[in-house]
Amino acid sequence: MELRGKPYYMGGVARHPITGEQAKVNHYGGYVCSRRCDIRACVELEGTMPGCGSVNGYNRLSCYAKDRIKSNWPEE
Repeated sequence: MELRGKPYYMGGVARHPITGEQAKVNHYGGYVCSRRCDIRACVELEGTMPGCGSVNGYNRLSCYAKDRIKSNWPEE
């Protein structure tokens, strides 16, 4: 799914292409469209950070990323 809108770094907001709702922002500032997308983005980013190479799934994410995921997607 491709979100519509201006880039985050330009002060814009992304919108869901079907519903038109504003997209949620993950812990690292990227727009995400679902819980699964949020987790995948955080895992990929933390996996490339120095000292965090062992991050390969939700259970290994930082507590801050997990808290943001829980606040973005409380119903799941």
